[in-house]
Parts: sequence; C-alpha cells; structure tokens
Amino acid sequence: MRKLFSIMLAMAAFPVLAHPYPQPRPGMSTQTSDATTTYVNTGTSPLPLFQNQLAYVQSNIFDGYGLEMPNTLPSTPTTQFNLHDGPVQITAIDATSPTDDLKAALNAVLKAAENGIVDQASIQNGLDILEGNPIPGKTYSGFAVLHYTAGERVKAVTPIYDAAGTLIGGNVDVHQIWYDNHVECDTALLDISAVKTVPWTVTYTIDVLNAGADDFSPFVMYWDDPTLSMPGMPPMPHVAMDATFYPMSDGKRHVIKLKHAPGKYYNLTYSWGWRIHPPRVQAMENAGKKVGTNPDGTPKTLVQWETSVFGTNPRSSEAAKLAAIAKLGDLAPDKRMWQALRSAKTATNSQVVALMQDALVSFSDWTDRTRLPRGVTADPNADVTLFFVGNTIYGNAKTFNNWKGRGSVFKATLLNGDNFDHAYVNVDFGGSRGWEPQFQYGSGPGGSHTFGRVHWWMNTAFPLDSITIPAPAAGGAPTQRKVQITLNYDSPERISLYQFDPLHHDVAVFSLH
Repeated sequence: MRKLFSIMLAMAAFPVLAHPYPQPRPGMSTQTSDATTTYVNTGTSPLPLFQNQLAYVQSNIFDGYGLEMPNTLPSTPTTQFNLHDGPVQITAIDATSPTDDLKAALNAVLKAAENGIVDQASIQNGLDILEGNPIPGKTYSGFAVLHYTAGERVKAVTPIYDAAGTLIGGNVDVHQIWYDNHVECDTALLDISAVKTVPWTVTYTIDVLNAGADDFSPFVMYWDDPTLSMPGMPPMPHVAMDATFYPMSDGKRHVIKLKHAPGKYYNLTYSWGWRIHPPRVQAMENAGKKVGTNPDGTPKTLVQWETSVFGTNPRSSEAAKLAAIAKLGDLAPDKRMWQALRSAKTATNSQVVALMQDALVSFSDWTDRTRLPRGVTADPNADVTLFFVGNTIYGNAKTFNNWKGRGSVFKATLLNGDNFDHAYVNVDFGGSRGWEPQFQYGSGPGGSHTFGRVHWWMNTAFPLDSITIPAPAAGGAPTQRKVQITLNYDSPERISLYQFDPLHHDVAVFSLH
C-alpha cells in the first residue's frame, strides 16, 4: 500500500507538459485481429494539434519520481559531445569490407570455373566471410554476414568499485564494424544487472570500412523507473536520445566512450547510420528483457529466444553451425550465396559457373535491403511489404507518404521466410508525446537527421509478441500477416514509423521516414 501511494504521489507531482519531466502518456493502443489482419488503434496524443516539438532545455531528464537521471543531456551550446567520457581516439585501419572480399571471392570462383578450374581456396574464403570464421589480417575477422550468432554475442557490464568497495559505476567494451548498408556488432544483448543503481559507460571501438562513413549516433532508449509500474507490468516508456552525433571516416578506428544513466532505466541502444537509412542500423538489447514464456511457463528472456532457435554456441562445432544456419530461410540472399558456395565445392566446372552467376544475383539483393529480394512479391495494397528472412528485414519502401494528420491509416504486409517465428512491433519516436531538438555537430547530410531527445511511446500493444508471423511449413511459401494501424497523433519530425522484431532484434529493423 505504501508503494502504491508513493507511485500515485510521484505521478501527481508532474501531470502536465513539464519537459524535462515525463511527458503525458496517451492511452494504450487497442488491438483486434481476424484471420488475416491485426488492426491497431493507437492512443490519442495528449498534445495540442501540430505541437509535438518541445523547447530545448539545458538539463538532464527527470524520472516519474522527480529524480534527476544523470547522463541524459547529449549536448549544449558550448559542449559539443556532452556524454563523451574523454577524447575520441582515432587510428588508421585496413578498410577492406566483407562486401569487397565476398564479391571478389564470387567473381574469382566464377572466372576459374570458366577456365576449367574449381577454385577451392576462393570458395572457402567466401564461406569464411559469410560464416564469420577467423580470417587473419582482416579487420572484420569474426563478424558473420549470416545472422545466426546473436545468442553468443551477449556481454555484461563490468561493475567498478571505489577503494572502500562501494559500487560507483561500470563499463562494457563493444566492437562494431560499419560498411555499405551494414552496422554489425559483437554485442547483441547486454546484461546491465550489475549497474542498476549507478551510471555506467560503453567503450565503443568502431571500425569504419569502405563505404561506411557516417555520423555515429547511438540512440539510447530509457524506461521510467520500473517501480512506478504495477507488479507484473513492464516499465513505462520515457525518453530516448542520440547520445552523440560524431562524424566518422572510412579506414579509421574510432574509440568513443559514452556515459549512461543508471542501468535500471536502460531499455536498449540503436546505432543509426543516417546516411544509408533505413537499413544501416543495429540494436543492442537489454538481455534481461522478458517476452512470452518458456515451455515450463517461466518468463522467456531475449537471450533464451535466440538460443532456443540458434543454440547456445552456434560456432562451437560444424554441426552446431549447420543446425543454426538451417534456421535461416532459403530465400535469404546471404544464405543463397552460402548454399551456392557449398554446392560449388563438389560441382563440375559448368555447374560452378551457373552457381556463381546465381550467387552474384543474390549478392546484388543482399547489398540493398530497401527492395525485396527475387522471388518475393510486394502487396500492392500495402504501404510497405516487409520480408523477415535471414534474421533481418527487407522492405520495398523508404517513406510513408500517406500520413495526412491524426486518424491516418498505415498498412503493412509482413512475410516470414525464416524457419522460426518472428514478431512485429511499431514504435513512435516523439509524435504523440513530443521531441526536443539538440545541438549537434555532425558533418554532411546525416547531421540534419539527429533525433535530439524524444518522449517515445508504443504504437502496437503489449505484450511485445502480440503480433507474430509464424514460421512457414517445411519447404512451404513464406507465411503472411497484415497489420493496419490507425495513427491518432501528428507525424514525428525525424522518422515516421520504427518497426522491428522484438524477439530477435539485432539487425531485424526497418524504419520509414
């Protein structure tokens, strides 16, 4: 009873538009379904019409209790990178990317076969790139092109204590590679349980390979204090922000240490690549987040979702690797390249020529997730068709142009080509609850897209797996689910609709501007 009273008191203290305190929250979305379609009706924005831009406030954010959340002010007029913990370290690296070497391997195998030779070395090189096997001398060594390794890419924040043994912070080291339309990360799931009560840092090592130059803008999403939610309910959406907006160049390693609010608020971090968007993005999820239940009825963590599909250590043996890759759908462009290379190992020269010609078509599909790969037909009656395959998402649109005001309807057709279930979530970044511009200093076209700070909200309803697209039958066509969302708020400024798979997040993301 005392806890309930304190919650009510805290919520009553800041009930009005009082940024940087929590912004008013609309009602939860309602959701109904029939045999083919899920219909979502979002809560109505509490903001006045066309007034979702908030004034800049040079202050940290406050939680629902009125307590200041340290490390939530990304920039000020005089401090460009307010959340940086120390100077950025920049060194030169080999910028050769998986795209460069994979294309070269496919062409080498093709040319050799045309000359009567099966080039086993180039075949294995292509497989090593796709599978993420160690490749000496390559900056990207160990980063798999095929997305089957998230269950082993789990890290924990290491706590830091002072001389008296008092917990004062923590840090985790994260390694990313950026190239073409890819952001790949050695951390898909982050355990923050050791630093729930203290601020902490992430030390990013970012290797920018060929065609990867961009502004580093990790978008950190925070919940409100979890104790403000009733027992059994998830924390309430609160605020999110680009923690920095730092320009990066090809052929450079950037080591950037960023400060975060106490771990109890942490939801996840998106690393955005605004110059090639929507596909250049990767999500580092809170490993402790729970969605649905295990067969024994216990809550299922995101780590368990990954390991239940791909195994606990999919690269521990050849058998484990093959079993994990088998979960990826055969229409995935990267898997089609993998299958072609494996078949080429025991094929005749003429067969290898045909296999590599097919693989090069798949290579072209893999390089652009803003169009559907071959063999997949778009729904002409949808605003976007999203194809979940290869544990990522391909789509056929970059924008949503039919947002004409409150009450506009968004239609998405969801296709699942993988051999496991996917789910669909749609999130609003500031349209219904407001967003605040931040000072940013990125160079180039990406600089105009910084989110600043936004008060985010869920469009689709809880639980996070309320919209699922089941796996197709063995050997069958992709399964389909349609979603129709009535948007009862004004369009956000920076990004219209953010869509992702909450069960296997990582790179399974597709946004619309």
